[in-house]
Amino acid sequence: MEFYLPMVLKKNTRHILFSIMLSGLFGQIEEEKEPRTFLFGLIKFDTESAYEDGYWINKWFYAREFASPVNIIPIEVRYGFGVNGKSTGSASSLTSDSFKDDPGKIRYDSDVTPISQGTNNIWGNAIEIDVGLINIPHYMVGTSWMNVMTGISYRSSSIIYPAQVPNDEWAETNASWGDTAYFSPKLTEYLATTHFQYQPFNNWYLNFRYSYGLASALFYTPDKEIWEQSLSGSGTSAAYAAGIRFILDPGKNNRFTAGLDFRYSYTKIHTISDPSDITPINRFDLSNYGLYLTLSAFYGGRKTSGDKAKTYYYRKDYIESLKIFKQFMSEYPSHANRHRAEEYIANCEYKIPYQILEEGILLEKKGKTQKALNIYQYARTRVKNDTLILNILDGRIDQIALLWMIEAEKMLNEFRYVEAYNLVKHVAEFSIQGKKELRRYKSWVILGEGKKYQEAGFIGKAMGKYAEALDLNGDLIFEVKALQYKAGIQMAKLATKADEFEEIQLAIHSLEFARELSGGIGKRNEQLLLDLRAKLKSLDNYKSRVLIDRKMDLGRLELARARTEKLSIGQSLPQVQELLGDPHEKILGSNGTDPEEQLWIYFMDQKSLHLSFHNFQLFKIEEL
Repeated sequence: MEFYLPMVLKKNTRHILFSIMLSGLFGQIEEEKEPRTFLFGLIKFDTESAYEDGYWINKWFYAREFASPVNIIPIEVRYGFGVNGKSTGSASSLTSDSFKDDPGKIRYDSDVTPISQGTNNIWGNAIEIDVGLINIPHYMVGTSWMNVMTGISYRSSSIIYPAQVPNDEWAETNASWGDTAYFSPKLTEYLATTHFQYQPFNNWYLNFRYSYGLASALFYTPDKEIWEQSLSGSGTSAAYAAGIRFILDPGKNNRFTAGLDFRYSYTKIHTISDPSDITPINRFDLSNYGLYLTLSAFYGGRKTSGDKAKTYYYRKDYIESLKIFKQFMSEYPSHANRHRAEEYIANCEYKIPYQILEEGILLEKKGKTQKALNIYQYARTRVKNDTLILNILDGRIDQIALLWMIEAEKMLNEFRYVEAYNLVKHVAEFSIQGKKELRRYKSWVILGEGKKYQEAGFIGKAMGKYAEALDLNGDLIFEVKALQYKAGIQMAKLATKADEFEEIQLAIHSLEFARELSGGIGKRNEQLLLDLRAKLKSLDNYKSRVLIDRKMDLGRLELARARTEKLSIGQSLPQVQELLGDPHEKILGSNGTDPEEQLWIYFMDQKSLHLSFHNFQLFKIEEL
């Protein structure tokens, strides 16, 4: 045995070691990347980032792309100051009159002196209230890329220091225009308003607004306090605004904002109601620029599970990210950025096997090979249309298989046949390497069982195991021959005590095999062989006689059974004796003193026939 195992190890490990070297080309454990160095190592840059590519772009431009929409803004209040400035001219030709109102914006019934407005006469204040702003697109199609809020606005504005009208000059044209008065437009507007909200970050958002509606105005006052009610105008108004909102989040469902708006509006008072003919003004336009402080309350707009999933994605936890993205898809099936979520899901599914691969490599480094194997096998189930990662994972799995096959070969060399076979069986569950070697390792297990039988003296069973092992693995021929030779010598020592036919036959076979293997077994064993053959012949004759006797017994048994069929209740003792002969055993009643009560017993093969007599007549027949 000692001369065989090293040869087996050498023969079977060469291809395993060669395969390991090949698999190392693509399956070797990745070493940690060294930081790049410059200026002879004085400057180092770590190129291994903890974040996914695109992290900063996402942080600055797409941080809330999966946020839930703002559902409703119940109220927004704005208060500020503005100026009725020019809408003509250019910024390249600024003069002292550039900030004054454009006199062409006021039209008159006749050729009269226009109202002269200075810089102090164009300033005013205003309050604006939006109510019931609803995200209509969200409720209609579920979109939330940008919150589009639509509602109703009320606005009231007035001039702080109005300009006096040239009533003396006007009186020359029409006496009723000569009363002292001030041009002070007091506007009341009712507008349909639409807000466009863009929120790149959690704490603030940009707000763009467009309004259009109806305006009415009282614009004549004799004392700057009371407006002439019989003189009014009406028209249309359009406004544009842009601003920023800072979110004050108390952690409740309803949240509040504070911010600033820059607003531009253009109001056309094109219809004047002047039944008393108080003024020559028949139309005026107001071009207003204003800055407003804004307060509002709103519902919705919080981050969703999609934003949370994206956080995991950019931290390279693709498994958790994928799970939460799927949750997001079920929670927001009509989200405007659903297609983006689908892209993230596809990226996660592609990158998950690589993430799992890294976990497996770390486990291998820690010596947890079985856990690493489980990780690699799980990673294979997550691969979708990526042959590269499949080849890498297969390489890592094959390397584990080959390393375990080396370990199994060591166990084989240490006579740990069962452990080696169990290890190879485990390898065979996931690798062709184990499947190829399974029969060979099984043969060694069976060979080991044969050795145990031989050591215990069960030579026949040992020889059966050797034959079974040799059938599985032809390379065991020399090992088996050596063991059979040893068994032959062992049987030769016991041959003189062998009485059983099979033992003598096996001893003869072993001695003949030993003689064939070694070229001779000595005169003593040759004489033993002759004696065993003679004993085998006598045993053969004995067995023949035993066989004949057994057949005779069976014939007699059949005859007895035929006779028993003629037995009947009521027959006398002589009649039964004539049919069956004397019983094998006879028992008298009353402890052997009453001949009228008897029990006759006949033994038949594996059974017995019991006949009970009363008053010398048969009254019960039993076959037990």
